[in-house]
Formats: sequence, C-alpha cells, structure tokens
Amino acid sequence: FKRKKTNSNPRHGPFHQRAPSKILWRTIRGMVPHKTARGAAALDRLKCFEGIPHPFDRKKRMVIPAALKVLRLRPERKFCKLGDLSNLFGWKHQELINRLEGQRKVKSEAFH
Repeated sequence: FKRKKTNSNPRHGPFHQRAPSKILWRTIRGMVPHKTARGAAALDRLKCFEGIPHPFDRKKRMVIPAALKVLRLRPERKFCKLGDLSNLFGWKHQELINRLEGQRKVKSEAFH
C-alpha cells in the first residue's frame, strides 16, 4: 500500500490517504468505473465518514443481519478493523473519534 510512489519525486503521487473514510472511498473507486459519467456520478453520491456525523446521529439505527460479522465470517478467518489499520499507517485521530463516539453513545442512550 505505502510502497508505491513516484521514482523521481514522491510529492508527484500517488498519495496514500491515512483516514479510514478515504481508504474506503479509494477501495470503492477501484470497484466502480469512475472514468465514465455513470461511475463519476455514483462516486459523487458516495459519502464516507469517520464516526456518525451530526444529521445522522439522531436517526434510529437498524441492524442488517446479512452484514453481521458472526454470520459472514467463518470462525477460523482472520479480520481487522479499518480504523486500526489506518492507525497503523499513520492516521492520528483515532483517539479523538473514539472519544466523540463515546459522547455520542451517551447522548443516544438518553435520546432513544
């Protein structure tokens, strides 16, 4: 991931984003035909966040059973969380997001 860089000047790219939302966006961009108008429109509609931003934190959340880790992964498979992975790559805001998510969960318990 981080080994790819320009031979002459690393500032010319490719740029390796460290934030989990940017890593997810880049991964999805690799799955979408982003050079066509349809793919570019699909990427414009895609929104990725760290944590739950303000307009969505008051909404009631639902569990999607088909996406649960215990149902999708076999027990012997290894897995990792994207936040932990990006923290290893040099993302510096994991503690801040964890603190804000803790505050949001307290408010959410009082709200629902």
